Amino acid sequence: MFTRPRGHAYARSVLGTIALGCLVIAGWVPGTDTPWLAVYVLAYLCLIATIMLSSQTATPRLLLAAVAVTTLGGGAMVVAGSTLFGALLLCEMMFIAGFSMPLTTSSVFFTLAVAAAVSGQTTWGGTLTLCAVLLSVWLSGASRRQYLKRMEQAELLVAETRHSAALAERARIAREIHDIQAHSLSALSLQLEAAGAMLQSETQDLTKITACVDRASKLAREGIIETSRAVQALREDAVSLPDLLPSLVDGQDVRLSISGDPRELPPAAGLTLYRTVQEALTNARKHAPGSPVTVEVGYSTQEVTATVTNPASAQAAPLTGTGAGYGLTGIRERAELVGGTLVAGPLGDGWQVSVKVPS
Repeated sequence: MFTRPRGHAYARSVLGTIALGCLVIAGWVPGTDTPWLAVYVLAYLCLIATIMLSSQTATPRLLLAAVAVTTLGGGAMVVAGSTLFGALLLCEMMFIAGFSMPLTTSSVFFTLAVAAAVSGQTTWGGTLTLCAVLLSVWLSGASRRQYLKRMEQAELLVAETRHSAALAERARIAREIHDIQAHSLSALSLQLEAAGAMLQSETQDLTKITACVDRASKLAREGIIETSRAVQALREDAVSLPDLLPSLVDGQDVRLSISGDPRELPPAAGLTLYRTVQEALTNARKHAPGSPVTVEVGYSTQEVTATVTNPASAQAAPLTGTGAGYGLTGIRERAELVGGTLVAGPLGDGWQVSVKVPS
């Protein structure tokens, strides 16, 4: 049930009082002796009560009863000859019924009002005029109800859209944090484990140990930079793979090749390719440490492909069991969100990950 603004109800009540007073003073209200005035006052009080109920969150049954009583009173006045005041009551009730009630319910009151108009008028012209006024007022209230209903639905849709957008943004941030964490922490673990192994060996090479610690420190700084870069990408900045990929392969046994005509990519597509290469390199270090890795990026007219290939490694893989195991699932979801595809699986004695996204 919809309600009208309370100020609007107050204004209509005051105008109704003034209109009734003017009708009585002008002598346009028949039967202004004491019994008729009592009837007018009671009917007017019902009118005011109904108007005020329609401006509050009254129970539907209470408002229904108030409209029914006032409509019957107005119809009785029209039939008894008090057309002006009775028509005023009926017009108010038609608007309130059309505005506050479903169409099927309000149509019942409209039928009663039309029946009263037909019974109380002596000429066809007066009957048609009153029926036309009642119909226009009733339809005005019903159209106002439908308008507010559409506005309410639109507001709900906007709220749901914002909620969905917030959830999607939260999922994007979660993916970024996972990818940065998986890449940075696994690399840090490798460097620190290597440094620890050299410290425990009989022949401690301080130069190599220092290099491992420096490398771990650099990886920590790169993790901070990666976080900042992820924020920039989430702000819809363009992504340039030739500028980003060298930081992933720096100081590692990785061969990077870029073919085609490099260009800046939309944030979602560029970040998908970057994270795929990052995740593939992280997995290569975890499952095949020390093996050479090939990263190939190819630009074509309508799409960009990134392929990471590595052979199997004879070295032990102490980090195989680390991580949540959702890396490939996450980048596959990324690729699907931008309309791309991901293929990952064994290739000979090694492994290959290839992602293709439209550009």
